[in-house]
Amino acid sequence: MKIRKMNMNILWKKMIRRYKNMGNLLVAVLCIMLGIVLHYSPSIVKHVMAGGDELLLGGVYACNLLTLLILCINIIRIDCRNLLSEKTAGLLEWMGISTILLMLIRDQIARRANHLAYETLYSMDWTTLMFMGMILLFVGKIVRRAIKIKEENDLTI
Repeated sequence: MKIRKMNMNILWKKMIRRYKNMGNLLVAVLCIMLGIVLHYSPSIVKHVMAGGDELLLGGVYACNLLTLLILCINIIRIDCRNLLSEKTAGLLEWMGISTILLMLIRDQIARRANHLAYETLYSMDWTTLMFMGMILLFVGKIVRRAIKIKEENDLTI
């Protein structure tokens, strides 16, 4: 019991150091992540249990949920003390690639449900998240380039 408490204290101190200068970023991201799960989970279960075209709508919601959870979890994984690092660049690129991939899967599911493919709300949602994935991928490449410039010029930031 004492070892578990000691490990929790070490984890707590590590999290405080990691997010010290970022205000309430961790609390905000955790609240958003909890809200996303609570909002989407009942809809996904309801549509999957219904079957038919509703099953496809449940697949669309599941892709949305997975995309948003990947984004939130990777935001938490970013080390705010060392933003200009290979780890940050890798996380940004991973978020971009996974968002694009999941939105392509989501688009294919929506196309199978004929009425979903032509709804304005679903097509705007798909393109918005697709562009966000491309922007994240682009920013990851920018961070990698900045790291390379930093190493070549031996700059300390």
